[in-house]
Amino acid sequence: MKITKIDVFLVSTPFLQPQTMAMWTSYKKDHAIVRIQTDEGIYGIGESVPLVAEFGEPVESIQYVIQDWLAPAIIGEDPFNLEAIFEKMFNAVRGHLFAKCAIDFALYDLMAKALNVPLYKLLGGKTREKVPVTWVIGIKKPEEAAKEALSFVERGFKELKLKAGKDWRLAIDTLKAVREAVGWDIPIRVDPNQAWSIARAISVTKRMERYELQLMEQPTPAWDLDGLAEVAKAVDTPILIDEGVRTPEDAVAAIRKDAADMINLKIGKIGGIFYSRKINAIAEASDIPCLVGSMLEGSIGTAASTHFALAAPNLKFAHDLIGPLFRADDVVKDPIKVEKGCVEVREKPGIGLELDEGKLEYLKYKGRWAMPPAPSKKE
Repeated sequence: MKITKIDVFLVSTPFLQPQTMAMWTSYKKDHAIVRIQTDEGIYGIGESVPLVAEFGEPVESIQYVIQDWLAPAIIGEDPFNLEAIFEKMFNAVRGHLFAKCAIDFALYDLMAKALNVPLYKLLGGKTREKVPVTWVIGIKKPEEAAKEALSFVERGFKELKLKAGKDWRLAIDTLKAVREAVGWDIPIRVDPNQAWSIARAISVTKRMERYELQLMEQPTPAWDLDGLAEVAKAVDTPILIDEGVRTPEDAVAAIRKDAADMINLKIGKIGGIFYSRKINAIAEASDIPCLVGSMLEGSIGTAASTHFALAAPNLKFAHDLIGPLFRADDVVKDPIKVEKGCVEVREKPGIGLELDEGKLEYLKYKGRWAMPPAPSKKE
């Protein structure tokens, strides 16, 4: 089997409501959708959803890098030769992990389809029966966050994550309001997305601990592993590193410095399942658990990430795989479902999804400032 063609489609999907974190407020997500075809008629699909304010790589650059650099390097290769493919992509262009992630997802989908098995079986089989997810609440007024939190707990979500920003007082008030609303049995983690200094992270985390904080995620700048290690040493709450780990080398550095108690494998920023498995192995060997984060991907990226989460025993706690719930539309015929706090895993070949060609055209990306069309009516 040989790779014969790689197509890239750019789309925008609207959010059901605006989402706010420390760096931005977003009303939509721009995606790069990849389809890899082979000489045997089997194809795989992948997706990348960049966060430009944090990691760069707008969708236009993803399309350019794939079409002009990555595709020429791997067309003609056997899709099962992952080590050779990733070495060729590494040699073709350094970095550009979101572009590589879209190809990665498509390759894994393609391989599992060729074997006629769900992707999780290719990744080692089930290590659990379900994949639990957190509900993530953006920065908003405490009473609004509390109302939203209670609503999703009633829908079956067993863990919550609160976004935070520079206003640390608002973050404390929001955690207090949410804890009072949902009670003490629901784990709650907080994610400031690098918004705080070392001293602020220590003081705020200590003040939050009275509300039984489950995790504190990347409170300080990603580049400062020494600073994050200082926070981790000073507080009782486990520290989850996110933006500070994008490569296996980053994981080694973070572990050597005792910078965190856990690693967030946000697969989009890491470059796909191929590199996520390497980082997870490094973490597991160091007795560091991981969880799977999200760039708020649509159904394609969420499905691929969920198969990975199902198969890797070192992945603890609930994951952030709720991107499809934020969307008013998607580019697949039967979008992934999240019910009772768990994301669906389909017992179909590959990731279990099929592109909707009409939606690819309907949701076609029209530029940075163009809003996607209103959601189509569902039958």
